[in-house]
Amino acid sequence: MKLKEYYNWLKENWANTGLLLAFYLTIFLVVFVRKSNFAVFLILLQTPLYMLHQAEEYIFPGGFGPFFNRDIFGVEQDNEPIGSGFIFAINMSYIWILLPLFGFLSVLNPELGLWIPYFTIFAGVSHIALAIKARKLYNPGLIVSLLLNIPVGTAVVLYFMRAGYIDSFFINIHFPIGLGLNLLLPVIGSILYKSYKKKVQ
Repeated sequence: MKLKEYYNWLKENWANTGLLLAFYLTIFLVVFVRKSNFAVFLILLQTPLYMLHQAEEYIFPGGFGPFFNRDIFGVEQDNEPIGSGFIFAINMSYIWILLPLFGFLSVLNPELGLWIPYFTIFAGVSHIALAIKARKLYNPGLIVSLLLNIPVGTAVVLYFMRAGYIDSFFINIHFPIGLGLNLLLPVIGSILYKSYKKKVQ
């Protein structure tokens, strides 16, 4: 398979691939990393847990893009202004590159990856905000957010507080990094929305 063919395949199947990776990565981390370096294990664990979040958004039941376009932007389109290309780019950049990269860097110093649990907490909270905004009890990604991302992310931050890496849950450099990376997404979404509105006028 040529590189371009692989890219096109991944663009169509990244969420399904991520679901499989989530299970394999979790088993690997539990078996080989948990006992040797528990702090690094907790940071690296955020990646497969977030892949489960992606699976709810885009596979079971899926439909996060259409939900955002129709219920948040109020657009009668499933794939605009938030399309599959944007969704792929954001999820690859954040979850497949940034989280694993800083997870591995945490081997050198766990503080390099301490923004990651904050990121997962705020990503989960954003789904609560979306439910309120859309006036719906459910949106794709909400269940994993409530059951895994928010509670596990919070537990990880509390662990690092007890371990002495941070003194405060809220006042530290990692909190605004995790928050800022989440806030960047609606900013980009707003730009796409304005561009779409100009196009259809």
